[in-house]
Amino acid sequence: MCRMIAFKADKNIDTNWILDILKGISEKGISSPHSDGWGYAVCGEGRETYNSSGAIFDSDKRLPQSRVGIIHSRKASKGYVVNLEHVHPFYATVRGRNYAFCHNGTIYDFASDEGTTDTQRYLELLVSNLEIYETKRALEITAAFVAEHYRYTSINALLTDYENVWAIRQNAESNDTEHALFLYERDGVRIVSSEPVEKYGDLPGNSIEIKNGESIVL
Repeated sequence: MCRMIAFKADKNIDTNWILDILKGISEKGISSPHSDGWGYAVCGEGRETYNSSGAIFDSDKRLPQSRVGIIHSRKASKGYVVNLEHVHPFYATVRGRNYAFCHNGTIYDFASDEGTTDTQRYLELLVSNLEIYETKRALEITAAFVAEHYRYTSINALLTDYENVWAIRQNAESNDTEHALFLYERDGVRIVSSEPVEKYGDLPGNSIEIKNGESIVL
């Protein structure tokens, strides 16, 4: 099980407070610690990506001024070891459009080849659908296919083209609180997170839980 967060703002802002929220969630949140690597894909003046095999809460890496992005901290499934090649986000280019993708949960017996992960296969299927459908529909179709044909805990995912962010929540158990997603809005910034951000960022207001089976666009 992993932790992840996405954001979109009206303009470039300092988003390190968002990074710090994910650090807190990863170190002290549900099923913590999440320390098997972390990474981000953001866009401000330009695109920037980063992947590390270290723990997010031990890192002094800071984000550039950004208006959109996704950040992921990994907790490897039982039997996996820390491996930089398996650290999210993963990246793809479809019809000249650049994407970054991350996932929270386990899809069983799903990896396409030895040495790859369920998330990498998830992205492969998503890419094939992005060749045909608009982005939100491609994500929904991919999640529906996985849900119909494979056993899983969660197919929760974040996807960005560095202009927008798409999020989907799909849990095998409808009352699954470990694989939830929440939407929070503050001062022109919209955030989707694995746990309510106000618990870790001393923020006003309350997050809204995204319903199981729901997809949204930031």
